[in-house]
Amino acid sequence: MRSREQSLECAVTRVVGGMPFLWLAIEDEAGPDSLRGLIERNSIALLSNYSRPPLDPPSRDWLGHHCNRERIRNSGLWNSNHVDEDDDPAFLDVLEGLVSAARRSP
Repeated sequence: MRSREQSLECAVTRVVGGMPFLWLAIEDEAGPDSLRGLIERNSIALLSNYSRPPLDPPSRDWLGHHCNRERIRNSGLWNSNHVDEDDDPAFLDVLEGLVSAARRSP
């Protein structure tokens, strides 16, 4: 199984590696009750198309369409955790504060 997934994983790495990103300074320990857990969980839940009409569906050539994991194919995200959860809209205020702080940093 791993050898069959290797070429797909390499393709995903090339695509994701070419995307712009912003580092957010979250200085707590990882865990379900941490700030980083709150951001991760709610971001995934917000962006997921799993079991709901897609607001922003992946492109036709998205590599996840070829994944053998149903949760990835149906969520439109390269992730399985939290795709079936509802987000707490209050997390967007926290995220906005982290993004603003990151943009002010040198």
